[in-house]
Amino acid sequence: MSKRILWFDNDPANLIPFVDALEDEGHEVKVVENLTDAEHSLKEARYDLLIVDVMIPTMSELEETRYKPEETDLGYKTGLLFYIKLKDVLKNAGTKIMVMTVRLDKAIMDEFIKAGLPPESYATKYEMSDPTLFLAKIQTVMASPR
Repeated sequence: MSKRILWFDNDPANLIPFVDALEDEGHEVKVVENLTDAEHSLKEARYDLLIVDVMIPTMSELEETRYKPEETDLGYKTGLLFYIKLKDVLKNAGTKIMVMTVRLDKAIMDEFIKAGLPPESYATKYEMSDPTLFLAKIQTVMASPR
């Protein structure tokens, strides 16, 4: 069954093989690179899945005001704050969340779990380097009850 997926990552060039794999499976994928576009996209349309990166730089004064450096650990946790700010909106829309990041440290995963994200919704880009494994992870996240 085709899903609408919003992927929020500030480095979309690295996502091409993953986006291609999703589209080959019949999914509709929209990639956004900044906080403003991600927030706007979630307000304008319903998505079945949001894939979010952890380290997202702010790109404007407005974003810097909404995602203060001291709250995002100077940009190292912007995706976490984005999730915390929008998790009720996402839950009400029925949007599943997957965090896909280069960060290998357990501490950031624990922070997402503490904020309400189930552990199976977290993945590193290193472990997902094979598109087949990536698609299996997407299926796991989409099948989760939350």
